[in-house]
Amino acid sequence: MDLKELTGKIFMIGLPSSEINDPAKRVLEVVRPGSVILFGRNIKDREQVVAFIRGITDFLGYKPLIAIDQEGGIVTRLTKGFTVSPSAMALASTENPNNAYRAGIILGSEMKAVGIDWNLAPVVDINNNSQNPGIGIRSFSRDKDTVIEYASKFTVGLRESGIITCLKHFPGIGRVVTDPHLDMPILNISRDEIYRTELAPFLAINSPSWMPTHIHVPAIQTSKEPITVSREVLTDMIRDELKYEGVLIADDLNMGGVSNFYPPEEIALKTLEAGMDMISFCDNTEKQIQVRKFLDGKIVENDKLAERISGAAGRIENLFRQRKETEPPADIRLEFEDNRVEMDRISSESVRIRKNRSNLIPLNRVDNIFAVKAARLVLVEDTLQGIHMAVTRTGEFLKCPITVYSREISKEESASLLKTAAGKRNIIFTENAHLALSQVEFIEKLARLSDDLVLIALRNPYDADIRGIENAICSFGYSSSQQKEILQKLFIKSNTETVK
Repeated sequence: MDLKELTGKIFMIGLPSSEINDPAKRVLEVVRPGSVILFGRNIKDREQVVAFIRGITDFLGYKPLIAIDQEGGIVTRLTKGFTVSPSAMALASTENPNNAYRAGIILGSEMKAVGIDWNLAPVVDINNNSQNPGIGIRSFSRDKDTVIEYASKFTVGLRESGIITCLKHFPGIGRVVTDPHLDMPILNISRDEIYRTELAPFLAINSPSWMPTHIHVPAIQTSKEPITVSREVLTDMIRDELKYEGVLIADDLNMGGVSNFYPPEEIALKTLEAGMDMISFCDNTEKQIQVRKFLDGKIVENDKLAERISGAAGRIENLFRQRKETEPPADIRLEFEDNRVEMDRISSESVRIRKNRSNLIPLNRVDNIFAVKAARLVLVEDTLQGIHMAVTRTGEFLKCPITVYSREISKEESASLLKTAAGKRNIIFTENAHLALSQVEFIEKLARLSDDLVLIALRNPYDADIRGIENAICSFGYSSSQQKEILQKLFIKSNTETVK
């Protein structure tokens, strides 16, 4: 394999649409990538995914590693015709580690059946900062031992289904408040604390790939730069000190946490020289082609870079060998319906009654329903619109009006809604209200003025900790099964449970 062919193997790229059209063919032909990552824009249903992957393979003359972010919960790319897992935190809320294993088995078997090889999961960030906007329910827990236990089980399930796994986001971004999609977070804790907490899951869980992300950690870096371009971290720490020999795949190099500081060609060169094995540009075909041509020119004049790319390609080849060892039979058939039934059970077990003063839940009467407008809260999730099914079904069941309120609720809107709610029994559906001061203030006033108030935290459970909330259900996500279980608990089940 010549050096130019090896250079292609270190690229992970995304394609622009769900068809192998002219732009897709052009970038595939120039880059000849080692991996193609699938996003929602590439996916319609099972049959189309199979045809899409076959089209990539036929055009290239080889099958690249087909990767995806299929974490479960808000980061779920395969939906129509596939089984949808609840979030990592939802799996942990079931208090049954076998549910994480079974979720891994189900997701992995369905990915393998359609030709996907590599799941960029699980997230092993410890969510030890409730104000973190980018992780939340994507993490299994704020407790490192829970993260290790459930992520280990999830990883084993994926691996037993023949899926390559990836632990992310090294060294851990659960503690920060900046989303690296937008800018570079800074993790200001001691080296000892990093090793004791953030690194613990990476060191405890066996996985053939890790994903370093765009974060600066002063305790382990002397230069203020993202660790994705830091030789101190990628080589001196991960390779020499931690002795990790798996593939290092960069978090998307289009993200603001690194692209705010360097042009794409410089990013690619710096991260490779620092010790990254695979560089990822998840969109923008012109940029992908531009970077590939730039590196082709650089390897001719830079022997050290050529050697570095050869070493990286060798590690990536190990992933190709792992895929070959677990190729499914051509006539594989899956009982997708059985998978759905089992995942529905797991999803139902994840929904918890967090608080229930005077056994108010289940309800028999409500005067008002307030629901926050659904929206895309972090860039890694797909866009949501409208309001959730649980909201509309609650309104129908109780014959009760539904008021949709704004995420940045104004004082005027708040005053109007509070006038309607005063002295009444109310329900409020929230999504990360604790991150928005205007919502927190509105909910605190709503709790004081309501005769009774039940809060339904559709996402992070921390909304249930807003001052004055005495009745709360936490669902850790809003799959259809979780939303049905919310309704069951609101109107039928009365057992009070706790959330870790």
